[in-house]
Amino acid sequence: MTLITKRLAWWLIFLAAASPSLVLFSLYLFNPRSLGVDPIEVILKEMGEWALRFLLLSLACSPIRRLGWKSIVRYRRMLGLFAFYYASLHLSTYLLGWIELDWQVFSEDIIKRPFIYLGMISWSLLAILALTSPKAMVRLLKKRWSIIHKLVYLIIALVWVHLWLQSRASAGEAVLYGALALLLLGERVYRKASVYRAKAAR
Repeated sequence: MTLITKRLAWWLIFLAAASPSLVLFSLYLFNPRSLGVDPIEVILKEMGEWALRFLLLSLACSPIRRLGWKSIVRYRRMLGLFAFYYASLHLSTYLLGWIELDWQVFSEDIIKRPFIYLGMISWSLLAILALTSPKAMVRLLKKRWSIIHKLVYLIIALVWVHLWLQSRASAGEAVLYGALALLLLGERVYRKASVYRAKAAR
């Protein structure tokens, strides 16, 4: 793959990853009726689900590489950062659009909707992963970097529970995302167990 092809592929994936947010916010600005009776609720839900989708996509890079598409790992960091991007849009939409920075409403919401705690924790952990994603941080943290980035498994679990507990999310969606997460995590456990057995047999 030439340098020009690599850069073109990078930009195509970048634009494809950014397009859901660009489309949704364009519709909100120019044709909000197309988003239904409550556009803010639609954007809030979609931004949250896109964050989870990109988390799962970043987790899927390693199995996809083993299936033959080796260059996919080149985009794993970008996909992970887009998960943080959409999680930040989800949080911003909640604070600015849903409660309009009314902290009394926020405190009442926390009591009525405890899954918001999980969302806040998930976003905070994602922020840590985003801040430690640059190559300079990888070199600085060394072995600690891989330990920190194993937080992605905890984040996926927290985000899934956050989704499951929301009344706005259908059970079908949550089950589908949960099944995908279990499949990806199960593949990792199986692969590591196979490596361990192979080493033990020597």
